[in-house]
Amino acid sequence: MMHFNLKDLETKINMRGFKAKTIVNHKNTTIKNLLLNPGDENPIHYMPVDVTFFVLEGTGKITIGDTTYSVKPQDIVICPINVGMSVKADDNSPLSFLNIKTPGI
Repeated sequence: MMHFNLKDLETKINMRGFKAKTIVNHKNTTIKNLLLNPGDENPIHYMPVDVTFFVLEGTGKITIGDTTYSVKPQDIVICPINVGMSVKADDNSPLSFLNIKTPGI
């Protein structure tokens, strides 16, 4: 069992150049907190796992396949395996969200 506060986790720059905090990383699931600065965009990419986005702070857009969702805190967007996805923070807002991959990678 573990207990910690998200703000206390180490921040690293991930492979796409965004700030990331690893919360859980094992074969069943990977959970990271990603932070995009205002206007940042993670372009369309594909994952070999299901991905759930849970917005913590800020506003932006999450595109899954051909559908774009305007997101705000407490919104959840789910992307099935191997479907194109992208995330963009609004120009006037950072975007902080949990990125949950199942199974983990």
